[in-house]
Amino acid sequence: MKTSIRVLAVLFCTAALARADWVIVQKTNTAGEEKETVTKIKGEQARVDVGTQMSVMVGAEGMMMLMHAQKVLMKMDLATMKAALEMAAKASAPLDKQPAAKPVATGQKEKIGDWEAEIFTWEGQLGKGRFWVAKDFPKFAEINVINDKLGKAMGNAMAGLAPQASDFSGMVVKSEMTMMGKNMVTQLISAKEQEVDAKEFTAPEGYSEMKMPMQPGGAPPK
Repeated sequence: MKTSIRVLAVLFCTAALARADWVIVQKTNTAGEEKETVTKIKGEQARVDVGTQMSVMVGAEGMMMLMHAQKVLMKMDLATMKAALEMAAKASAPLDKQPAAKPVATGQKEKIGDWEAEIFTWEGQLGKGRFWVAKDFPKFAEINVINDKLGKAMGNAMAGLAPQASDFSGMVVKSEMTMMGKNMVTQLISAKEQEVDAKEFTAPEGYSEMKMPMQPGGAPPK
């Protein structure tokens, strides 16, 4: 269950619910473990492939997680997914919750890949981070709106834990964050509008369905 919540957080940091098809490739390093994350978007569907081990698909009806080595799939409907995210946010949030802190421009600039980026810093109740923002990134505003729209669709349970896409007047092409004692570095490799096959959002043949684990303090997902 913790793994699926972490992958949903990755979704919040990329994009979904787009009018155009998108393929976004990122490199992530979490606590020294490096992986490539590929997000594929078509309409109101998003698929995130985390390395070769796992894929998560989110759409209007809920979530499906694929564990490729075991050839196992797990499903969660939208209502249960919202409840799980809200539970995770409540468990992580301090009792005296304050308004979310906003990122602050440092005035420093650095080139990340092909993009000239301005560096922002952020510090909140649960962590801190640095963000490299490319203000001339093509269609960054569309991608940021898409990103925040997904968060609201999921009940916005992760809001306040980290800056939202709309807090930046550009595209975050790199971030370094420390959240709840864990370090995570994410760097954008590419973000392209290109056609995504609808088959990417269907369960592959030969996978067995397994029930999601029971959530603490609640009933098992439907």
